[in-house]
Amino acid sequence: MGLCVGLRALDLGLSATIVAKDDVMATTSAMSAGMVAPALEAMTEADPHLSFARYATAQKSWTAFADGIGLSEVLEMAQPGIWLWEPGPTADDMLKRFTDMGARAKLMTDASLGAIGYDAPFEGIEISGDWVISPEPVLAYLKNLFLERGGQWREANVLKVTAHEVVLTDDERLNAGHVVVCAGFGSARFAEGVPSLSALSPIKGHLLDITRKSDPALAGRMVRSPWGYFVFYDGLSKFGATMQSGRGDLDVEDSAVASLKDKSPKFTSGLVSAIDDDAVARVGVRAASPDHWPLIGKDAASGVWVATAMRRNGWIYGPYAAEAIIAGLTGVTLPDDAALYDPNRF
Repeated sequence: MGLCVGLRALDLGLSATIVAKDDVMATTSAMSAGMVAPALEAMTEADPHLSFARYATAQKSWTAFADGIGLSEVLEMAQPGIWLWEPGPTADDMLKRFTDMGARAKLMTDASLGAIGYDAPFEGIEISGDWVISPEPVLAYLKNLFLERGGQWREANVLKVTAHEVVLTDDERLNAGHVVVCAGFGSARFAEGVPSLSALSPIKGHLLDITRKSDPALAGRMVRSPWGYFVFYDGLSKFGATMQSGRGDLDVEDSAVASLKDKSPKFTSGLVSAIDDDAVARVGVRAASPDHWPLIGKDAASGVWVATAMRRNGWIYGPYAAEAIIAGLTGVTLPDDAALYDPNRF
């Protein structure tokens, strides 16, 4: 999130300094699956139509953002997302659930399912416009680009923030025209001075990293199902994920890992080996708000800008949040739906 905001600021000729307590590879964004998947995210939510509309609007910001940072070709080559299930709901009923919300969905043939290692009784739907980004290399690229374009990076712990100042734990003070807090659930530590952040709650999640080369037919693919998801990159696959609301610790729990390993065989592709003891459990903590929608905008009491509470959709919202924040602080037209994410609504 911070890199998106920083790059957008630099694009407009502003100076930008990112203060981060962790290396970019140690963040929840880095360990996540990297899904930018409005339809597949909305599918399992209480109001799929509402969720899809909001996610799809936010996703539109990716087009200009990717063009500005040289990633347009990567998005153009992205493989469609896949929803996989076993008979129960009919294929027509399942397809209607996606098309009714506005998704570009089509049923997969037996041949197209077989090509990625799935046979009967599985059925599948392909979702154009839902895609996956490999988080670690993309974050490394964004950081390098931020530095190349003149951004400043400070690794430090922040003690306090105000509208125009960041106080580090060694009492060093950094002055700024604007301050933006976009530290996921870590943003909650600033709630005393930035009251809107008191609405944040944590969601702990486990996933499994499987380090091995993906079959070419699966590379770049995302397969979601009622039992979880697989994402396949070049040399790394991920299976997830658990969600534990109210938990903010980073402890790996044996029961959560066992649950993932029990679920994965239900839809492991025939093109890959089963998950074994070499799989590495990863834990991250996301931020949520009471209504499950992001906080993006200016905290009214403090004047500090915030971009957090994306739950599991930080990769969808990153460029959108950056566009909204920079538009707000420069006084230009806000993107669609920006008022929905007013951080002062609670």
